[in-house]
Amino acid sequence: MADWSDLPRELLDEILTRLDSPIDALRFRAVCSTWRQSSPSKLKSNGPQTPFSLPSHGISLSKRSIFVLSPSETPISELPHNDNPYSWVIKIEEQNPNFFHIFFPLSWTQIDPLPEDFPRVMDLSNIRIRELGCEYFLRYTDKICFRGNFLNLLIEKVAILPGINDDDFFLLTIHVSGKLALYNSVNNIWHIVSDKIDVPYDDIIAFNGEFYAVDYTGRIVLIGCDAVDNTTILLATSFGGGDKKRLVEVGDELILVDVYMGLPPWEFAHDMENFDGYVTSKSKWFKVYRLDRKKMRWIEVKDLGNYILFLGMHSGFSATAADLLCHKGNCIYFSFPHDIYPSHFDKDDVFKFHSGGVYNLEDASITYSDLFWPPPPWIA
Repeated sequence: MADWSDLPRELLDEILTRLDSPIDALRFRAVCSTWRQSSPSKLKSNGPQTPFSLPSHGISLSKRSIFVLSPSETPISELPHNDNPYSWVIKIEEQNPNFFHIFFPLSWTQIDPLPEDFPRVMDLSNIRIRELGCEYFLRYTDKICFRGNFLNLLIEKVAILPGINDDDFFLLTIHVSGKLALYNSVNNIWHIVSDKIDVPYDDIIAFNGEFYAVDYTGRIVLIGCDAVDNTTILLATSFGGGDKKRLVEVGDELILVDVYMGLPPWEFAHDMENFDGYVTSKSKWFKVYRLDRKKMRWIEVKDLGNYILFLGMHSGFSATAADLLCHKGNCIYFSFPHDIYPSHFDKDDVFKFHSGGVYNLEDASITYSDLFWPPPPWIA
């Protein structure tokens, strides 16, 4: 049997060019000393190097990545037959090389303090780790005026597309006015995107090398990155619906999740004796649609199959049930940033509600999942 450490340098270089995630690069370097010596200590990441200061604008671009962790040797066929995954999903922000802060994946809340038995150093050779997605956000660089947690500039979601050259990129976000704002790193200029319809935008996404944006009515447009003509192209018309629209890439499809911020129609007759806990668990319901570009409309999706959707405060991503080492998909994980919570929380309850809930499309039920909290026993 061939020795992995004896692979030719040319082949190792070819492998390195196909690694988009810094975590993949770390795992590559951890295989053996030969592989570690063959790769640079810091590989070029996919996207702009962060933090990236936007000159003359007083803000910087930062990034957090979402990962799923699981034991290195865990076949899904050997897992218990229940709906709880045998993995752990976290969000991290790199503060210094190889030093990270850990956050709940669907909120901006840092997991602090960590459990006493939580490892301060993680051995990646014993853990299977995969990047599920990332979120970019803008942050004020003037720390005199904006301190603490309010330092983060909440201008909704940020989407990124690479430019022609390696270090160039385009940044799309939603301005406080509800209009789209496009930043070009080449000329360091912000543009307000031209649009004849005066309806606030609700979400944006970079999908298949293009920017998409959806407004509160479900109308979706394609945004041009041309330095002169930052106009929009209509892809699907409005359909009304719920209170909030979220865009997610699922396989090769662009998916819209319509979020309803209130009790579903079939629940109005519910006994409201336990209103405190009931609103917490039932204050959201969802409909799912896929974009049909040829017919220029949204088509409702009743079943996601093995796919699982994640709706964070400023990110949206998807995974399969197999990615999470669970037996069932067809659900949506979401955050509770503005819901009503019971007042009798202990510390573990607070962490759970920062984690959010999981909505089952099959029966419209909402439950809590151990996917985010607490950390699984095998992590210690």
